[in-house]
Amino acid sequence: MKKILAAHDGSKASDKAVKSALELATQFKAALTVISVIPELYLTELVEMDRVRILDAMTADTKKTLARIRAKAEGVSPLKTIIKYGRPAEEILAEAVRMKADIIVAGSHGRHGAGKFFMGSVSSKLVDHAQCSVLVVK
Repeated sequence: MKKILAAHDGSKASDKAVKSALELATQFKAALTVISVIPELYLTELVEMDRVRILDAMTADTKKTLARIRAKAEGVSPLKTIIKYGRPAEEILAEAVRMKADIIVAGSHGRHGAGKFFMGSVSSKLVDHAQCSVLVVK
């Protein structure tokens, strides 16, 4: 295992996933990339200016979170962080292919029942469509 891709969305489950990915990277002396995908805002009620402000705020918050992850990741080298925009599962899968990841590490949101049916689950999509192994951390 030489290349690990960890997905982070700001949730506690993704914090645990990144922690596991850091441990794997240290154990296997692997390169770690942490990706955070900011979903596109398709809310028609928002005027463009409001949509841009919300995306800017989300981007700033994500940058701070990734900076904290980098600070906690002493000893993991190389460590790369990426921010993408779009559909999270699709962007994570595309990055995994691009970087030729050996494994994707993602958090489980614990969605059940109707929430999972209507919303879809990023971790489920990763498991179903990834070309590499996927570790889902609870």
